[in-house]
Amino acid sequence: MRLRIHRRRPEPWGVRKQKLSTRWLMPWWAFEWFWEWIAYALSNWSFLEVLEYLGSFGVLIAVVFYFGESGDRVKQKHYQAWQVINTAQGKGGNGGRIEALQELKNDGISLVGVDVSDAFLQGVHLERARLGRSNFNGADLRESDFSLADFSDAHLQSANLRQSTLRGADLEGADFTEADLNGTVLRDVKGLSQARGLQAAENYDKAIH
Repeated sequence: MRLRIHRRRPEPWGVRKQKLSTRWLMPWWAFEWFWEWIAYALSNWSFLEVLEYLGSFGVLIAVVFYFGESGDRVKQKHYQAWQVINTAQGKGGNGGRIEALQELKNDGISLVGVDVSDAFLQGVHLERARLGRSNFNGADLRESDFSLADFSDAHLQSANLRQSTLRGADLEGADFTEADLNGTVLRDVKGLSQARGLQAAENYDKAIH
């Protein structure tokens, strides 16, 4: 945006002084008149116009670099999310893993083989996530949403899946031994007959089919 305005040439001091009716105001009028001339001189200085164009060009270059480096920023964000997950591996609690998992899933990153055993992940949303061969052993997954997720060959032993939904998920080869399935939604799931440990799961009869 250009801010420089071409100003009209100020009146000569003699003409300005004749308009003054109160003499004690003369210093203030002189001060104002002086800066009017400074503003007039600067408004006609081509060098300032060049600086304005250079400033606009600099903003354009910054925008180009910002979008050019967007891929690197996304990679850095994904690296930090994986770092959160891997650093807390095998530990209890959340440790920021809910946000990290959801961020990766929302960006279309595969979570195949992820290890979040014993983690507190209540309420996590991983709809359509790719979770094949993942390890959720002992994890607290109450009230979570895994609709249409791929849990093929996943480990869910002793996981707490109360009130969670696995609607439409692929459960082929998944191991539910001693998992709590009280109120777990298993409607329209795939590969249920190939899932392991369902007979040894807790409250399987209270799951919603």
